[in-house]
Amino acid sequence: MGVKLNSIIQRQKIDFSELKGRIIAIDAPNIIMSFLNFSHKNTTIYETDLFLDRTQRVFSHLYGILYRIKFLYSKNILPIFCFDGKVSQLKRVETKNQLNDFRFAQKRYKQAIEKDNKELARKIALSKEYMWINVIKESKQLLHALGVPIVNSPVSAEAQSAQLVKEHITHFSNSQDFDSLLFGCPRLIQNLSKSLKRKEHGRWTYIKIEPQYIDLRESLKIIGIDQFQLIDLAILLKTDYFQGIKGIGPKTALRFIKKYNNIESIITGEKENYDFSALNHNLIMEIRKIFLLPEVLSNFDALYWNPPNTTRIFHLLCKDHHLNKERVEKNTKFLVESFYKCLKLFEYEKDRPKVIQKTLDMIDY
Repeated sequence: MGVKLNSIIQRQKIDFSELKGRIIAIDAPNIIMSFLNFSHKNTTIYETDLFLDRTQRVFSHLYGILYRIKFLYSKNILPIFCFDGKVSQLKRVETKNQLNDFRFAQKRYKQAIEKDNKELARKIALSKEYMWINVIKESKQLLHALGVPIVNSPVSAEAQSAQLVKEHITHFSNSQDFDSLLFGCPRLIQNLSKSLKRKEHGRWTYIKIEPQYIDLRESLKIIGIDQFQLIDLAILLKTDYFQGIKGIGPKTALRFIKKYNNIESIITGEKENYDFSALNHNLIMEIRKIFLLPEVLSNFDALYWNPPNTTRIFHLLCKDHHLNKERVEKNTKFLVESFYKCLKLFEYEKDRPKVIQKTLDMIDY
């Protein structure tokens, strides 16, 4: 979802040439979700706005990852994909056992396919118990086949991406959301897309975009607040961990933070004008802790970019999902060529680590 800070955070244009020779930590769930944000002009075919293959499963995330990695390598950029771990209790809406739900749905889906029951297979493949977990599973499988390193965060992919930048393992974090800034990410890149256009949510229209760069320290200096106050400002808005205060938008929240300095003083000073009943001291402190002291991995033996494994790429995309073989072959060939050119720029062999990172082949569901 992401906190709405676009109206107050300063962003500046950045050219792809300025990202040459850089390593970028990618907020994988955020970017993968954007790959699913496509629509059919006629949704009555599948009763969904997502593209489905003949197995009744979504596949745009697979093409999206293939194209994105090919593009990044062509621009001499090395990616590291960060994935979510456990779900915070503040973020979790439902407390059902998602893993067991997926296993059960996966079994039912396979049975439906074996019986050629496409209607039931489609219903299961698009269910909340199956679709997103399977999308993440397949995304990790494809990234492993492409040779891209994966970091599985203990909790939040955004927090982990920010940590990689803080520790100078990567130069930037890439996410369309602003939550990485709440986790203290020093440098954030948005709109990292070859097409330079983005589909408008829920519409069959596109808007022009350009790569943008956010320097957290400079942005906070410009708007006149510190990191602690930015988190308090976000609490007033709608975030993954709190629904926000009705009637308070980004500009109002910023004005209150500057006037009162912290959220406790805002509640005291504005309690006659807004309903703060959903907020209490413990909740405020818990959300602050999530952003200021996130659970992240801080030690890495090695982050290693392997040569793409074309056999495994074709198996997942062409054999399993029945995607267009010629298209996959053409883009994979270009990706492999770009990979080696990219490594040459990074003088990879000179600094090649002794330990190879064990990226995930598949999730043990």
